[in-house]
Order: sequence, then C-alpha cells, then structure tokens
Amino acid sequence: MISSGSRHSERPLNVLLVDDDDLFLEYLTWELETLNCTAQCAMDAEQALTLLQDNVFDMVVTDWQMPGMDGIALVERIRALHGRDRFLHVVMTTAGGDSHTIRHALNAGVDDFLFKPLDRIQLELAMASARRNVAIHYRLQRRNHHLAAANARTREAYRRVQADLDAAAALHRRLLPDQDSHGPLQVAWTYRPAQHISGDTIGLIPLRNGAHLFFLADVQGHGVPAALASFHIHHRLSQLAPDTPAALSQAISDLNREIEGQQSESYATLICGLLFPQSGEGWIICAGHLPPFIMHLDDVAPMVLEGAFPLGWFPDADFDPMPFQLPPGDRLILYSDGVTECCDAQGTMLEQSGLRVLLAAAKSYPIDQMVQQIDAALRTRHGPAGLEDDISLLALEISTNQIQGTA
Repeated sequence: MISSGSRHSERPLNVLLVDDDDLFLEYLTWELETLNCTAQCAMDAEQALTLLQDNVFDMVVTDWQMPGMDGIALVERIRALHGRDRFLHVVMTTAGGDSHTIRHALNAGVDDFLFKPLDRIQLELAMASARRNVAIHYRLQRRNHHLAAANARTREAYRRVQADLDAAAALHRRLLPDQDSHGPLQVAWTYRPAQHISGDTIGLIPLRNGAHLFFLADVQGHGVPAALASFHIHHRLSQLAPDTPAALSQAISDLNREIEGQQSESYATLICGLLFPQSGEGWIICAGHLPPFIMHLDDVAPMVLEGAFPLGWFPDADFDPMPFQLPPGDRLILYSDGVTECCDAQGTMLEQSGLRVLLAAAKSYPIDQMVQQIDAALRTRHGPAGLEDDISLLALEISTNQIQGTA
C-alpha cells in the first residue's frame, strides 16, 4: 500500500476519466481522489476531446467500449492532437480483450490497461506507474529546459568568439602590404591562414630615407596565441622602422629579447630586410627562416645567406644583415614553410625544389599574375582537405620602366 503521507507530498495528478457509465465514473473519481489525484469526467469521446482542448491533463483513463467513438479511436485522436512533444499517460479500462485487440490498442497509443471489475491494488499499481512516468517526463522537461538554456548560452559565447576572431582576422589582413603605392617597387603576395587567423605576418613599410622595410614572420603554432605574437612582431617592426643596416640589426635584436623575455615556449622565424628601389641595394637578415629566392630573367635560385637563430631562442643572439643587390626586373621571393610543406593527396611535400619549379614556370608572367599562378598551384595541391599550415608568400620587383622614368 502507498502511504497517505508519501502520496500527498507529491503534486496531484490531473486525470480525465472517460466512460459512459456514470456510476463507474463516480466510483473511480472517489478512488483517485484518495490517491492524490484531481479528476474531471466525460461521458463520451466528443466531450473528452473538448475538455482536452481547454485543460492540461497528466493522464487519461478511457473505457474501451463506448457509444459513438470507441476508446481506441479516441486514443488515436488524442495522440494525433497532442503530438510527440506533449506528454499524456493513457490508460484503457476494459472487461477483457484478446491479444490482437490489445496490441491494436497499444499501437494506437495506450500506455497501460485496467481490467474490470477494478480492485484497489490494481488501481494503485496503475497510478504508481503513471506517477513515475509523469515525474520522469517533468524531470526530463526541466533538464531539457536547462540544456536549451545552456545551449543558448554556448551559442551566444560562440557567436562572440566568432565575432572576435572575425575582427582579428580583418585586422591581420589590414596589415598586409598595399600593392599600389610603392613607387618603382612592385609587390604581390598571397596570404591564407590554415585556421581562422594566422601566425604568419607580411610587411612592406616605406621609410623616410627612400628605403622599404620588408619582412615575413612565421610564429610557431596556430590560432589565437600565434596570431597575437605575429601581430606583436608586425607592430614592433613598424614602430621601430629601422632604416639602416645597423638599425635593422638592433631592431631584430631588441625584438628577439622581447620574445625570449616572455618566458613562453613561443618563438618565430623571420626574414627581414631593407631595400632601396632607386639603387637596388639591400640588406637582409634570416632568423631561422627559409632563404628567399632570387628570380633572374634566366634563373631562379635560393639566396645564399648566413642564418641566425629564430627569435625567442637565445637573448644574446646576433643578427647581422647581409648585403644583396636586386637589379630592376629581378624578383625577391619570401615565403613561409607552409608553402614548401604543402602536401598533395599522397602526402608528398612541395619542398624548396618544388617551389623553385613553380616559380620558374611562372617567371614570364607579371609579378601579380606570377603570385596568382603559385597560389592556384598550391590550392590545387592541397585540395579540399584544407591547409595544415599557414601559407604566406611575398614577391618584390623593381620596375625597369619606373626607374627609367624617374631618371
């Protein structure tokens, strides 16, 4: 037996009783009230459907055999009207029934049966089962509500993070060189992050003495930490704006100590230099980076440089600029290791030799079209699977026409 104290500590079940026998309805109403239920009665299916439209019930107890619409047809209508998202425990009362008919009732949506004549223990068992189902339903409903609220908060947090990443990506792209305002110096680049934002940065900054500071940095890792570090490198080089070989060496040394002093595992490779477009004279520092290519009219070859350690490894590392000459019509090609490590479908890296072949095949094109050709080849190479590393490439050329015009 279910104790009175335990019954009345729970929320009463709201029950709809459907039967054409008013004496049976009166008896069942009284019994349900002793089991902590509130009951409303309907004498036929149509009246029951009307009550269901205007009230919220936890449970329906309906007779099988009724004039007009029988109990099975009523259950089918109830299930069609309520749908799957609205819970309603349905019990059918019957004086008997074969297994085929009972299976038909179950298929219609009946959850349980009460067999007439009813006894108290049968009713208590049925109500205990109904109460458990109702409790489970409301518990799941509360959990679903909490999950929906948590999901909404997560979506909002994701939207904000996505907006921040979009802003950071837009900021990074605004740092890319202007391709139209460098006088005789022509510039073209490709820049494609492996993720939403990049650990690479490309810079070309005009200086007051007529030189241009150029650089390509590649910070270890991906994502937000690498992007912040690359932004810092770009900002500091722009701020320091070294315009002589000595100032260039000092700027890179200062930047190295700043990165090393952060006491993190982050480091960066850097190719950085000065170029005077009027004379073709330049100086370059290679800090752990792949050597750039020099593209002559009849040849493409890597520049021979004395390398230095990556930025952030050792606080007292030396960074000595090496002189080079870029005659009009020749091109200087800087690139990140994401270019040479770009893999094809078989997992084979492009490597420096492969990049050299691509450059040689495109060297007859104008500089912007040449870079477009390289970018298209890289896109074809890695395919729809996406990039494993950031891809950056910067090409510089001193225009022969503008130098002659200036002279």
